Amino acid sequence: MVNIDIKEQLTKFFIYITGLPGSGKLSTAIVLSSMINAVIVSGLEYNQASKEARDRIYNTANVMLQAIEAYPIDSKNYIFVDELMKNNDYNIRIYNSIIELSKKMSTKILPIVLRCNPLVLQERTISKKQRKNRKVTNINSIKFRAEDLFVPQNAIEVENSNMSIKEVAEEIVSQMYKFGRINSVYAIGNDFIY
Repeated sequence: MVNIDIKEQLTKFFIYITGLPGSGKLSTAIVLSSMINAVIVSGLEYNQASKEARDRIYNTANVMLQAIEAYPIDSKNYIFVDELMKNNDYNIRIYNSIIELSKKMSTKILPIVLRCNPLVLQERTISKKQRKNRKVTNINSIKFRAEDLFVPQNAIEVENSNMSIKEVAEEIVSQMYKFGRINSVYAIGNDFIY
């Protein structure tokens, strides 16, 4: 007889990964998606766009969320990747739209903040792999952006300076198994309401 250790299948999770450029948001999402059978929904760059462009991006994001609701994948696991910045009403509007969709689809939402030492972030952002995605390379700019990063209340913060992408994804999976207490989180201004 063969003993097989079968873990409970993780389903119905919306994972919202945020962090500074170079913190490994997308790389983590790619590894995590294969571990939990999830679809990655990468954030759209609207922080530097005009108001008209941001409104169009927001409307497009809502159409995408409607498609997710209408045609969910079997696991109902989705990973949203974005930078949540303080005082950015578009970040908050899109985040709240994702929260609303999570409620409609009866999923749990787990906000994850990837933290990284500023010197490690600087190294990562000037590496060859990051050249196309480079947003900041100056250590002072990284520190300034870190102060503007919006951290949802009850978010799981993962310090990943000395972790591989796989270790970060495994930590998130571990947190998913522990998670289940919060049904919804809303953002109003810079505050989250549960």
